[in-house]
Amino acid sequence: MINYTEHTVKLPDGIELLYTDSGAPISASYTTLIVLHGSGFNGDGFVPLHEFAHRNDLRVILWNRRDYRGSTKYTDAELEDLAAGRKVFQDRLAMQLAWFLEHFIKHENTPKISVDHGSGGFILIGWSFGNATTLSLLADPAVLPTALYETIEPYLRSVVLYDPPYIALGYELPGHESVYDPFTDPDCSTPAAIYDNFKHWVSSYYTHPDIASGKPSGMSFAKRTAKRTYVGWSEEQRARYFDGEAAVRSELPAYAPPMQATLKAQTHEALLNEKLVSCYFPKVKILHISGTETCYYCMWGYMESFRLYNEAVGREEKVRTTKFKLVEGGNHFLHYDIPEEFLREVVQGCQDL
Repeated sequence: MINYTEHTVKLPDGIELLYTDSGAPISASYTTLIVLHGSGFNGDGFVPLHEFAHRNDLRVILWNRRDYRGSTKYTDAELEDLAAGRKVFQDRLAMQLAWFLEHFIKHENTPKISVDHGSGGFILIGWSFGNATTLSLLADPAVLPTALYETIEPYLRSVVLYDPPYIALGYELPGHESVYDPFTDPDCSTPAAIYDNFKHWVSSYYTHPDIASGKPSGMSFAKRTAKRTYVGWSEEQRARYFDGEAAVRSELPAYAPPMQATLKAQTHEALLNEKLVSCYFPKVKILHISGTETCYYCMWGYMESFRLYNEAVGREEKVRTTKFKLVEGGNHFLHYDIPEEFLREVVQGCQDL
């Protein structure tokens, strides 16, 4: 039995967010690890991380994002902003994330970042499409009121890009029209069918022929493989871990061109804008972690991020410091299939930044 508790935090503007909590370890300098899940798969699927929290000197907090179990649904007006690609949709997410951090600082005795920057404070993890939310916090200094920024800035230590698909970052995949795409699969005629197939595709283990090439030709575009995380779950787990209705309502519209343009700009501002990086959360560094056998959407997110970062560094631009890590043999579900190793990689990766 994994020990954790479930809570609902009440934020301004009537927003409620459900989260589970491993509880604080017996330590004066533990790190608070906050995880935001991706599309369809909610925070409940991350519960295995709670078992290994304390032995890694972590307090693990697992969100259910807006529209998912226990958290406030988006209003029709908010969904209109999402579909139109309006930046204000992302700005609201940044505010709500900042409010959550503020709540933990003021009410949960969150330890400050240690002098050596190796413990304490917050490590913020976005998984898959959850990265579109976490990066919003770093993208625009005009969004957060000064007092709120000054409250949370001393506590935010690292942001982890955990296997983001290229669409969470607003990237484009050259030649995407000619390869298999689960969101345009002709065998899936409804949004529900798309996400039923998505569960198998995204949780498969793929053998990519040449990751080091950094090119689309180095990836596998198979529809699915025999080994996939989803098939190992019971019916009860499948129902608890996945919410197709929320995915169709609040995720699918973000994959369309209007919001993709907004997310492309957001990624640049948060990670590659020299002026912004130097003055807005200037101490925050990035760990980008993926598995070598993840799906091609996420492998392309890794390849393109690696290319863009190294090109910027080659031009001697002072972009946000980023460490890249590929976990050998891992797929998109490192947190579920190898939770103990995943936490060790995150803790060590952030300490090495």
